[in-house]
Order: sequence, then C-alpha cells, then structure tokens
Amino acid sequence: MVDSTTQDRLFSFGYPPTDIRLRRVGIDSSLPYSVALNKRHNCGLQSKEYVDKSSSNEKLHQGLKDAIDFQEIISKKEKKKNSKLLAAYAYNINWPRCVCYLSQTDGSLIICEQERCRLILFTSQLMFRSTCGGTRGNGPLEFDSPWSVAEFIENSSSNILVADTNNRRIQCFTIGYRGKFIYKYTLATKDKPFYLATTKHWLAVSCENGFLKTFFIPEREEILNLNLNQLFSIRKAKAIAYCVCMDPSDHSIFVSNPLGTKSLIHQITIDGKYIRSIKLFNQPFLHIHSLNYDQQNRQFLVIDSVNSVIYSIKPDLQENNVEILFKPTDNLSHPQSLAITNEGHLIVTECSVLTQHAIKIFRYLSCSCHSRAATPSVKTSDVTSVKSILLQY
Repeated sequence: MVDSTTQDRLFSFGYPPTDIRLRRVGIDSSLPYSVALNKRHNCGLQSKEYVDKSSSNEKLHQGLKDAIDFQEIISKKEKKKNSKLLAAYAYNINWPRCVCYLSQTDGSLIICEQERCRLILFTSQLMFRSTCGGTRGNGPLEFDSPWSVAEFIENSSSNILVADTNNRRIQCFTIGYRGKFIYKYTLATKDKPFYLATTKHWLAVSCENGFLKTFFIPEREEILNLNLNQLFSIRKAKAIAYCVCMDPSDHSIFVSNPLGTKSLIHQITIDGKYIRSIKLFNQPFLHIHSLNYDQQNRQFLVIDSVNSVIYSIKPDLQENNVEILFKPTDNLSHPQSLAITNEGHLIVTECSVLTQHAIKIFRYLSCSCHSRAATPSVKTSDVTSVKSILLQY
C-alpha cells in the first residue's frame, strides 16, 4: 500500500487492492490531499507527467537579475559630494501629504498636513508664516483629512484649492495680510476628492472609486463626472483615486492608476474623450504614486514612494525616455508630493511610518542662485541651512 500524500510504501508488495484506501470524514475533509467520499483512486505508485520548467526558471532568473540591477542603480553613490539636496525642514511636521508653490506671488509654500487637518504657510526660504485649520470639522477654514492642495491663478493672483477629502468638498482660499487665509467658496463633490490639478480656468479632481470630475472655475460649474474604470475597461477595480496632472498648453488631463499591475499614463481631453495611453512596460519596477507635469521641459515628474525614486518621463510613445532624477542616495526617503519653484528648485514632502517627516529642497534645473558662477558667499554643494530649524546633511 502506498500513502497518496507522501508516496511512501506502508505495506509489502502484493497487498490486496481495495476500492477506496483513503477516506476522510468530518473536519478532515477540508484538509489538503483529502479524497471525497464518492471518489475512487488507485493508491499505487502514480506516474507524473514531465513538465518542462526551463522557460519558467529562465524568467525567474531574469526577473531576479533585473531586480538586483535596479537595486544597484538606486543604491549607487556618486563619487562627488552630493550637490542635489539644498535644504531640509523637519521641525514639527506631521504627515505632509502635499505641497503647493505659489508662483504668482512671493514664492510661498503651502504644506497640507493630513493628520492634523491643517495647512501651513512658509516663505520661499522655509520660514514659518501662518496656519489654517488644525481641528477636525466641516465648517469654513476647517478640514477633515485634507489630501492635496493646488494653486489657481485668477486675475494675476494666487488662489488656493484644498481637497477636503472626508468632507467631500473643495475649499478655495486666498492669502491676505500677514499670511492670513481668507475663505472664498466651496465646491461640493459627491465622492471623496484626493488629487487636484489646475490650468487656466479649469480644475480636475480625482475622487475615490475611479471618478474624475472637471470644473470650469470662473462659473464654479461641474462639467464632467467620468468613471475612469469604465473608460479603461478595468474590471474588479478597487475603490481608489487615480493620480492626475494637466498640461496647461491644451488643458488635457493625464491620469494613472497607482495600484495598477502595469505602469500606464492615460491622456484624455477636458470633456472626457480618450486620446492615448503611454505604456511603461519596460520599467517593471516603476510604481506611479504621484504624477506631475513640468511645463518648462514638457515632461512628467513621477514619484515612486515605495522605492524612494523620482523619475522624469518624456511623453513620447516611440522612445524610452525614462530617467532617474533622484534616488535614496540623494537623501530622498519615501517622497509623497513635489512642486517646482520659479528658480528651478524641487520642493519635496516626505513621510512614512518608520521615517522622519520632512520638507526638502533639491536642485532640479540650472539656476543662478546655486550655479558655479555665483558669488563666493553662496554655497554650491553643501546643504543650505535656514537658521536653526533646518537639518544639515
């Protein structure tokens, strides 16, 4: 007799066969290798079909090799001293989910703290100015888990739009005297808003369950309510929001599923018509968690929070225009959002469960304030410290 589970012979040869050698009843029927009561089987030695596993082994070895090569790339340290990180702010910051740069004013920064339900206004030198909110609520100047913040230009002045997620609304503010937040109006959304993107006169809101809404801001009118999961024929989609950004030149919208099995960037019009999809299948370790559009260079800036990498991607379907801009060896740790300043700097917010929450400034584009031709009093390679609250690396 042969045990069908272990294939070990229990009795000597010549043992008389029976119709059913293994019967399990009750709770044992749910265990592995159980045999149903109405089934017969031969408990003799079973012949197994030969399966060629060479192809699967080759794929496994190639995948492991690609993973090792990718890890070596993002872990490789430059021989010269790190000159990308300019400054870091890590004082009393808690879950800085999003950053917004006010390009039409004095270059101030607005940080959205999700956990504390408040906005923080900084100067361009990361000096604290004022706050808005701080208590969980649903009234004006109050928030409930705000997720993102964006700038909207109106009459050559900056307006601030905040995705008040759990309150299912978008709040609009302006910055008044001494950095005071002044409430203007509210745009209601049926679904919870997460990501915001703006151009002249237009606002795109990415909500839960894959819904995309567009508003014509001067009229405060909702133009589009589109189910992206249906548009892209995604079955069994999870209740998530798509990353979103906009091209100011033609107001087209770019979206990406942060939990997709493959990295794709879809382009649609402001009224919801599909244009194209940018496939990044040759980048198996690229995970899109935040999507931004660099208008000056006409390229995407993609944040991969899992691998702590920021990519630049040219929207070209013919070539592989993917480049790693920042990686962990550049003192980048779990980035969440970014903004480009008028000087060409990159403002990045960082937060995770195990790492320090911080705001960092990186050198991105060539600028006069940190070029080699600058005056000797300006640091060119060291991290610039702003008084005592900036942490030097």
